[in-house]
Amino acid sequence: MNKLYSAGWIFLVSMLISAKSMAADAEWEAARAVVAETTENVIALMEDRSLLQDENRTRLQSEIETIVTPVIDFYGFGRGVMGRFARTATEDELQRFADILKTTLIRTYSLAVSEFAVREYSITPPRAPSPQPEMQVVNVQLTSTAGKTYNILYYMRNVDGNWMLVNVAVEGINLRLTFQNQFADMFQRSRNVSAVIDNWEERVARTIAEVVEDVEG
Repeated sequence: MNKLYSAGWIFLVSMLISAKSMAADAEWEAARAVVAETTENVIALMEDRSLLQDENRTRLQSEIETIVTPVIDFYGFGRGVMGRFARTATEDELQRFADILKTTLIRTYSLAVSEFAVREYSITPPRAPSPQPEMQVVNVQLTSTAGKTYNILYYMRNVDGNWMLVNVAVEGINLRLTFQNQFADMFQRSRNVSAVIDNWEERVARTIAEVVEDVEG
């Protein structure tokens, strides 16, 4: 009887673990699908080489914004960048910072994709399920037409049933952490969240340019 009980218990536990693993796999697959679709849409957009002309940069940014805005949680991204300072920020400051991040990131991303011709991309499955099913990391390898491969980690969060980007790391450079350090440094100088936000756009543009230079270098 004891052996039968033990066997039944082991079977039940193994079934629960298997079910949990399958659920985690499904969550990652859902996040992966969002990243893959967005990547393919951007690649397809860049097949229109006329968008690379200087007079069409505004249209390029508009097209990029249409593709990426639905899948980036700028508000959550902004709170992550603010770190501990988000707790004392007003709702207006949080929203204003999210809007500035959106404008700057889209402008910078548009410039990056216009200078980087993608030959192919691949997505590597995770080695183990995420300990937080609502948070998934999607590992993408982008290969340029010049033959250089870049490793990108997209940090995705399930926000009200939609998988949204909340952070990204390019070749080991964590963008949110980089921004977070910049925000803290600027706050130490001004001691004012609103003042940091007022000066953020110029500072973040320089920071992203430095990140791009480090990655390409």
